[in-house]
Amino acid sequence: MADHVLNLEGIYPPVPTFFDADGGLNLAVLQTHIRRLTEPEHRWVAGIVALGSNGEAAHLDDNERDEVVRAIRAATPDELPVLVGASAQSTRGTLALCEVAARSGATAALVLPPSYFRVQMTMEALVHHYHTVAGASPVPVVIYNMPASTGGLDLDAAAIIAIAEHPNIVGVKDSAGNVTKLADIAARARHGFQVLAGSAGFLLPALVVGAVGAVAALANILPRQCYDLLELFRRGRLTEARELQARLVPINSAVTSMYGVPGLKAALDLTAGYGGGPPRAPLRSLGEHERERIKQFLALVENGS
Repeated sequence: MADHVLNLEGIYPPVPTFFDADGGLNLAVLQTHIRRLTEPEHRWVAGIVALGSNGEAAHLDDNERDEVVRAIRAATPDELPVLVGASAQSTRGTLALCEVAARSGATAALVLPPSYFRVQMTMEALVHHYHTVAGASPVPVVIYNMPASTGGLDLDAAAIIAIAEHPNIVGVKDSAGNVTKLADIAARARHGFQVLAGSAGFLLPALVVGAVGAVAALANILPRQCYDLLELFRRGRLTEARELQARLVPINSAVTSMYGVPGLKAALDLTAGYGGGPPRAPLRSLGEHERERIKQFLALVENGS
């Protein structure tokens, strides 16, 4: 079990996995993306998330997962943490992924609740699952609550607070968007447990109720604006923070709930010189109409910055 405290404060982009035209890994572009996000002159991110939903982890085999994490770790400055998705449907399988992630260079493991046998996933079962994993994991564990990726299974505040009792479980990334729940967790979880918003779409409300940052897909394309929102909150400039939050909502929706991974990659096509490239099948690249909408949403942010 890990024995150090991991500070999760800040903005974490869950980076996409880049593919070439034939569907193979494009690690060179992936590393270019990481270096762009972490350059010292404009470092708006606190760390990197690998193999999350935006990283198309479900589309990668074991060897590819290892290659992706090693490539990310090699391109990420040593002082920045790399959180790695390590979720399986069994406790044994999840722990094995935590161990592989640690060997590949992960600072922490990001773990979804198992959901295949959803009816049997009682609070008792889920707490036992997470505590067993955390007790043996060589790196700290961050709870990953994302109902859209778990067939609607949504960890409630009571479950997360109970899971958080384990000292090797250092935080939660919650993508459900329930700010009332986040407030409850921030107020009642053990001292030192950290809350991250799972989207830039509700970053400001999450910060107000006690979150310390966010894992935000939008930070792949607009890292400065995500960081600025966090800084405006820290400085008490709430009117400006509310205005920026409102400008970020449309483009954030486009690269998350509206178009998902293809939307994020299309946005990178429009904002990064190296482009986002194609998603892996069965996902499909966006058409021109959808790409035009993303361009319009980006303009709303740029015109207001």
